[in-house]
Amino acid sequence: HTSDVLGISAIVVQDMLAKRIKDYEFDWNRILSFEGATGPYLQYAHARLCSLERKAGVSVNPDADVSLLTGDHVYEIVMLVAQYPDILASTLQSLEPTTIVHYMLDLARAVSSALEHLKVRGQPTDIAEARLLLFWSARAVLKNALTMIGLEPITSM
Repeated sequence: HTSDVLGISAIVVQDMLAKRIKDYEFDWNRILSFEGATGPYLQYAHARLCSLERKAGVSVNPDADVSLLTGDHVYEIVMLVAQYPDILASTLQSLEPTTIVHYMLDLARAVSSALEHLKVRGQPTDIAEARLLLFWSARAVLKNALTMIGLEPITSM
């Protein structure tokens, strides 16, 4: 099932990456890559965040002390998550799915970078809960955005 979803994601994201009025060259190597602007990359980002939630050692706490979250990586994710309603409105107005696809790619890149610097496991509980809430928020948005373009978000790879 996972490989089917990844294959569909690869094709859908490749197709929606370009504006509707532009032609693009179909390239299997580019589509199936896990790096760069591809469907498998987005699915991997979602699955990685799901794995983080399962293995974090703490539960998602909506009352976590978010004042403990500081730094450029946090700021970038918070700003991207906050932009999601505007991205949806823009996508609806322009009828260009490329808007939401590019947004998801930006969010996935920001999350990937942040995961290297903002560890959750092995941190004091208050910091771990705050960071997990940040990553949970990003995962929820990514899941919603994947669903909006007709894809089934996968939870493990």
